[in-house]
Amino acid sequence: MLLRKYICRRLLEYYSQPAHKVVGTTHASVDFSSLLGQWHWKRTYKRLYKQQKGMWLTPVELFSPYYSNVFANFVSTSMKPMLESQKHNSDGFQIVELGGGRGTNAKALLNHLQLHHNDVYDRLTEYTIFDTSPTLHELQRQNLKIDSDHGDKINLVNVDMMEIAEGTSPFLTHSNIPTTLIALELLDNLPHDKIAKCFETDEILQAELIPLDDDCTTSGASSEAIIDTSKQYHEEFLTASDPLLQNILSIDPSLSTRLASSGPRWIPSVALGVLMRLFECRPNSAVAFADFDWLPPPDLSTPEDQRLMLAAEPALGDPIVTDMKGIDHPCYLTSPPDALCDILFPTDFARMASFTKSILRRDNERRAMPVSVAAMKQNDFLLQYGLDEVNKTKSWAGYSPLINDFGNCSVLAVTPHHLCK
Repeated sequence: MLLRKYICRRLLEYYSQPAHKVVGTTHASVDFSSLLGQWHWKRTYKRLYKQQKGMWLTPVELFSPYYSNVFANFVSTSMKPMLESQKHNSDGFQIVELGGGRGTNAKALLNHLQLHHNDVYDRLTEYTIFDTSPTLHELQRQNLKIDSDHGDKINLVNVDMMEIAEGTSPFLTHSNIPTTLIALELLDNLPHDKIAKCFETDEILQAELIPLDDDCTTSGASSEAIIDTSKQYHEEFLTASDPLLQNILSIDPSLSTRLASSGPRWIPSVALGVLMRLFECRPNSAVAFADFDWLPPPDLSTPEDQRLMLAAEPALGDPIVTDMKGIDHPCYLTSPPDALCDILFPTDFARMASFTKSILRRDNERRAMPVSVAAMKQNDFLLQYGLDEVNKTKSWAGYSPLINDFGNCSVLAVTPHHLCK
């Protein structure tokens, strides 16, 4: 079984829980101007976590609506030049969000566009959210189709991101219409693959999982019917034969370099597959992916935990595996089979930007204008597209947790060429 398919199944089980158990909400905006400084924010932050029921509070929820307003400004700034160009022959544009959470970002973003960029809002033909979680999908329907003023623009699709990346599920229609793709704290939860290089033959190998009680290999098996997460598995590295991985490595061979010296490496194959399909379907696209560029090591307190880390081959970009009790596990293979676990990967934004440039170099003919690709620290992105919004998150003493507390986050930004600094 290909490794990403197992991880996909584990994540699907996690995100099929009731929505309130996964993504929390503050229920009311924080009055940042009343905070006295960093210490006051830390106390407020702890209180907010205790009051909500979810496993995580994302920046969208913590800094609503200011964080989302910045991305609304990004949408407006990116789409206006494309809308003014005559090459795409389109009267409007679309927004696509991957992993829409509770729908909070979509509602705040659309509110901001309507109030402050009304000329752009009027030309928005559709806001589509693709989400794997059936429970979050239903919550989005309630919050956006029923309890918002933007229901006529909202389209909700419950689909597995891995199937989009592999091309086995529909994604976007082929069109030259300008499109903005947004994903906020999604990359860390997308299935990854692990690759290595054979020391003897120099060929690229893909990690697969073999049941411990199974003597035969089922290389490349993809049917969900055979993915039993209650079984115990071990890793094996076999010749890379997966079409998605092969396509990714053919586009950007640098993703597989230096493996012999640095050991195996995780590849964000689903994220890269989605990017390939995006630009295949919508060449006139802007992109904003925001997520973690670094994650701390797992909190492993016992020698046994350290030993269990070796159940899977250590690799560059190893994820954190955390269960619903907040307990970290040594690796994705050692958490209890019945434990619902979040699996979080850091993203190498420089490599993702390099891959995106490689995609864009292949086909320039259908694009209305040249685009620039940048991997930016999130605070730089927020200050570039939303200084006024950042200022609204500052405490009485001038401390902004949005800028100062998320130093391990970056953004992949694809914009019309002249907008990128």
